[in-house]
Amino acid sequence: MKEYSLALSPAHAAAGTVTFVADNAGAVAHALTVAGPGVSDAHTSTVAPGGKARLTVTLQAGSYELWCPIGNHRELGMDTHLQVGGKSPASHAPGSAAATATATGQ
Repeated sequence: MKEYSLALSPAHAAAGTVTFVADNAGAVAHALTVAGPGVSDAHTSTVAPGGKARLTVTLQAGSYELWCPIGNHRELGMDTHLQVGGKSPASHAPGSAAATATATGQ
């Protein structure tokens, strides 16, 4: 992650089990929190600069908010949304998908 924004790759996911990889490429500690339908404040531990953390959650169709819960990072722009569609495409294993949450910015 890098000060002070979040970017998702991809920016959408299919419903099912998703593992977020929070990659901190910034100069200060960050973390990742996910909340939305069926998920209430799932979060990574604090990720030191240069570190990574994984967060696996089961997502339902709907909109999810992702943010950095450290200090005022959320207010500084480390906040984004993820739209989750229906079932996983046939090319993926049933109920699985993957997304990488990477904070990017200045």
